[in-house]
Amino acid sequence: MTRSAAARWLLLAGLWSLQYIFMRMAVPVFGTPFVAEGRAFFSLLFLVPWVVFVVREPIGLRTHWRHHVAVSLVNNVLPFLCFAFAATALPASYLAVMSGMVPLWAAVTSALFLHERLGPRRILGFILGMAGVALIVNLGPIPLNPHTLLAVLVAIAGAFFWGWGGVVIRQRTGRVPAMSLAAGSIIVCAATLSPAWLTLPPPSTWTASSLTGLVAVGVLVSGVAYLPFFSLVRDIGPTRTLTVGLAVPVLGIIWGWLLLGEAITAAMLAGCALVLVALALVMSPRRA
Repeated sequence: MTRSAAARWLLLAGLWSLQYIFMRMAVPVFGTPFVAEGRAFFSLLFLVPWVVFVVREPIGLRTHWRHHVAVSLVNNVLPFLCFAFAATALPASYLAVMSGMVPLWAAVTSALFLHERLGPRRILGFILGMAGVALIVNLGPIPLNPHTLLAVLVAIAGAFFWGWGGVVIRQRTGRVPAMSLAAGSIIVCAATLSPAWLTLPPPSTWTASSLTGLVAVGVLVSGVAYLPFFSLVRDIGPTRTLTVGLAVPVLGIIWGWLLLGEAITAAMLAGCALVLVALALVMSPRRA
């Protein structure tokens, strides 16, 4: 990995590890549909001017609409909704560890669609990752009830869509410039989720922290972070890019403890360790 790619990887890991803090700040006030839409909307406000005026690339909504729609559905619309819903029941630290499943799902979908080898090490890694999530859910500080269990399943589905999304992006960036694809897909996402504006609560219910979380998850996590993400997928591939999952669970637990006062238990640390071991196995596919 070049120095440029390593710097982009570190920036991406830092920004993505904070997204669950921002969602936990925003979801109680704005709700699942509008947090997903707000994330796309505020990302759009950053990405579109960046691509048009800084990168100076045509977005090509009409010309490349099929590519924008394909990327938007699996990389934006579905995972945004999944993780916004999961944030209604799960703490940020849980969500961060579950996002460690993203590179594991990327390895599986890369094997299916990019014909990368899925050997014994990667299969073992996937099993260990699922075991780590199960350990946290069963023994963590949050009671296991139907809402919590549903949130866990939805978060795992969101991680799957993000893993698959990296593969779809890799398939499409040869046909559409990376940043144009990022901007076009987020425009499609904001349009698709636009009915959520009907659920926007009255301004009297807004708080400074909830509004800050909503704007930050859009501008920083799905705006600024898309600059290194789409270029890394193009340069080093989806599986290596999504190894940011190595850093996100650890950083997410730390942010949840420092910023939201979330508990850290031995079961959470053990589950996180299993996820990290799983990711280490997935990172060496050529020896699998």
